[in-house]
Amino acid sequence: MADRPRDETLTVAIHQATGMIAAQAGCDVNEAFARLTIRAAATGQTRHEMALDVLDRVTRFTK
Repeated sequence: MADRPRDETLTVAIHQATGMIAAQAGCDVNEAFARLTIRAAATGQTRHEMALDVLDRVTRFTK
């Protein structure tokens, strides 16, 4: 990822986290993205920060 522009790197993390959330919560990717967005806002984080927490397995979304 080091060769990618910053915006693309942020987007990749969000997409990967969205997929993980969909698998964890048993929902489609649109709902998973909404859950990511809502949880980020509720905790005062950006989407990217929340996505990194999901990828690092700090935050989980369960059924």
